[in-house]
Amino acid sequence: MEPREFFIEERLESYRNSCFCNLGESGFHAYRLEEIMDFANVSGEELGKLTLNDSPNRGGNELREEISKLYPGVGADEVLVTTGTSEALYLAFHLLLKKGDRLAIYWPAFQALYEIPEMLGAEILRIPVDKKLNSKDWENVDADLYVLNQPHNPTGAGFSSGDWEDLKQILRKKEKPVLFDEHYRFLDFDSDLGKTGVSTKDRFYGTGSFTKCMGVTGLRVGWLIADKEFVNRARSFKDYLTHTVSPISEKLALGLLKNRSRFLPEIKKEVKENLSFFYDSLSRLTDITEFSQVSGGLVGWAKLKRGISSEEYADLLMKKTGVFVLPGSNFEEEGFLRIGFGEKKERFREGIERWTECSPLL
Repeated sequence: MEPREFFIEERLESYRNSCFCNLGESGFHAYRLEEIMDFANVSGEELGKLTLNDSPNRGGNELREEISKLYPGVGADEVLVTTGTSEALYLAFHLLLKKGDRLAIYWPAFQALYEIPEMLGAEILRIPVDKKLNSKDWENVDADLYVLNQPHNPTGAGFSSGDWEDLKQILRKKEKPVLFDEHYRFLDFDSDLGKTGVSTKDRFYGTGSFTKCMGVTGLRVGWLIADKEFVNRARSFKDYLTHTVSPISEKLALGLLKNRSRFLPEIKKEVKENLSFFYDSLSRLTDITEFSQVSGGLVGWAKLKRGISSEEYADLLMKKTGVFVLPGSNFEEEGFLRIGFGEKKERFREGIERWTECSPLL
């Protein structure tokens, strides 16, 4: 068994370090280590005294306790620290799926949420995304595993607060496991911390991280939230994969989570300003015919004029302006672009200005 090429990552590897303006990333622009240490309230002396042995396989106690506080009713023994969210998803899918199972997911989707299930022999049920996510989308869906990505990547769509409760009620009645991928909870536009669907007693499991939202993807820290028995199985499986997360990453992760109120509001402010500037510029981006409202997170989904190849468009935009976007073809959905809003504000504005000056591009 072998998964297909990871289309998004292949393109990111090709352009992320050579573009002028990076609108292809799904994370906030990266901070320097010295900035991160300041945010996390961790000194060089503290880092220097760390012993570089393996961290506990399930993650350090203090870090798991801090992560558990993000989920009402969840204890530290229901948290497994992983090397990024990708490992958490890999573990969960291997333990939840068998050949012939049906997995339901919003479409278009981040490839990591369906590629491994397909490799394992699962059938993918594609639930089309509208301008907003709606609990009624799931009423008549019959699957063995339900996967919900909120806020949604690549569209940026989300559920309203009232509809979120309706969704959970609909899913409870199905009496099947649900996996909530909640990578962007830290960048909810209406509250300090976005809503979660996790409820381990209902087999509503979760994967998450802070790294994209806080500009520290290089730390490679994520987690899986599940009942104790499931976490123990996943921990054993993890021994065959990365085994542990670096103690340096764990130290910084703990500090960032504890001190996030010191710096996260400024990150959210910058993302909102980038998004507002893009909205204001849409009328001059004449190749785009539609752009859905972004409810949170760092990405949005732009519809191109009929007949335009998304890959051809993205390639030409990069060549003419140095602005890097992801084509919809990388999400197996032609005719769209995914736009990221985590670039530095000044560079973002310059990139959008360059883009508007070249519109129409095709």
